Amino acid sequence: MAGPNRIAVALQGGGAHGAFTWGVLEGLLDEMARGAIEVVGASGASAGALNATALVYGMQEGAALPGPAAARSRRMAEAARGKLQELWESIARAAFWGGNPFVAAIGLSPDWNIDDSPAARWADVAATGVAPADLGITNYLNSVLRQVLPELPAILALPQPGVPALMVAATDVEECRRQLFVDGAVSPDALKASACIPSAFQAVTIAGSTYWDGGYMGNPPLTPLVDCLRKAECGDLLLVTLNPLHREGVPRGARQIMDRLNEITFSASLVHEVNAIETINRLIDADQIRPDSGYRRINLHRIHADGEMASLGIYSKDAPSWDFLNYLRGVGHAAFKRLWPGIETALGKQSSWDTKALCDRTLAREALC
Repeated sequence: MAGPNRIAVALQGGGAHGAFTWGVLEGLLDEMARGAIEVVGASGASAGALNATALVYGMQEGAALPGPAAARSRRMAEAARGKLQELWESIARAAFWGGNPFVAAIGLSPDWNIDDSPAARWADVAATGVAPADLGITNYLNSVLRQVLPELPAILALPQPGVPALMVAATDVEECRRQLFVDGAVSPDALKASACIPSAFQAVTIAGSTYWDGGYMGNPPLTPLVDCLRKAECGDLLLVTLNPLHREGVPRGARQIMDRLNEITFSASLVHEVNAIETINRLIDADQIRPDSGYRRINLHRIHADGEMASLGIYSKDAPSWDFLNYLRGVGHAAFKRLWPGIETALGKQSSWDTKALCDRTLAREALC
């Protein structure tokens, strides 16, 4: 009998929009519970880092529970599902009691887009020329992490068979490089660093280095998972993306331009890493890389809801109201149901994500005769 398909997952950041990934992960955990897949690695930045950490932390707790070996995957999946639910419930609760103005605004919006709300206009003015420390924004991640992931470094430093490796990205402010925190190095401070938008929060200092949001240099990190897949002798990498890669038309309004610029900025590293992976894939397919070189083909898969996410605007990312989070969770469920059958068929064989539109294109002007 064939074993489960082994995959790695890379989870993009995007504030409250990360609840979409929550819904997708619940679909994956259902597949894991029935023995169809095994997750060998998980990476993320910002909200993707929180989702990845809750996933792995829950699986680690589930793996330690007593019970028959045959039901181990089911226990791990159930524990991870509970940890993800706890994470997003805590985020919504902390934002509500913290007086987040966007939470109230999004509750009055029929389409979840609050870019033209009074709260958004106030934020535009307040952010102009004001240092993050002066904005009075409470970093509710402190209370969330204490409640949801109380023993984070200790539990992740004790790897269990079948529990995926965890990789969280942050951006080193002074060195302009990506910092990866792996397994037991994933601390509450590392998660705060990974989610540190510099316009809202002061940089996070860890062991003498200062960090901003990991999305600037890896949203989400892909190439570290390639090595993880190589060690596990498998080659399927699943991305869950929040920022629309394609939009029709050129934005004209100031806020629309800011929204698209934000999406492009936080997708830049993803585009470059996909290009690198596909370059290696093309060389392997053309037999220009020796089979014993250590490289292997990486099949890329993607779950997204670009149309739905594009309509939400930029400020809804800062509005983790419980109703909005559950809406996004439902969008994630629907996206998983729509796309997973094609992905599952391709696992171990080929990519299900056509990346041609994402890869480098070269235009050359022909010489005039």
